[in-house]
Amino acid sequence: MKRALATLLMLILVCLALASCGADGKEGPADPAKAIIGTWDSEDFPGQGFTYVFNEDGTGSYVGEKIFYTIDGNRISISYEGTESFDTEFEIIGNELNIKDSLGKDTLYIRK
Repeated sequence: MKRALATLLMLILVCLALASCGADGKEGPADPAKAIIGTWDSEDFPGQGFTYVFNEDGTGSYVGEKIFYTIDGNRISISYEGTESFDTEFEIIGNELNIKDSLGKDTLYIRK
C-alpha cells in the first residue's frame, strides 16, 4: 500500500512538473510584458523598416515613429504621440510575435 501511494505521489509530481514546462523541458511561456521587449522585424517585409521596438518602460517605435504601449495579458494597446490607442491581441511563440491588425488579420514579426 505504501509503495502504491508513493508511486502515485511521484506520478502526480511528474505531471505537475510537466504542466509547468513545455514538451521540450524548457520553462513555460514567459510573462508577455517582458517577452515582448526587443526589436521585431516584419516577416512579410524584412529589412524594409516595418520594425517594432519595445522598450521596458512602455515606449518604443514603429516605422521610426515613437510609440507608447501597455500590455494586459494577451492584449496590447499601442499609441503614437498625440493619437488614440490601437488595442489588439498579440502572441509570442519563440522568436515570433503575432499581432492582429485593425482588421483582425495576423501580422507576423521576427525577433532581431
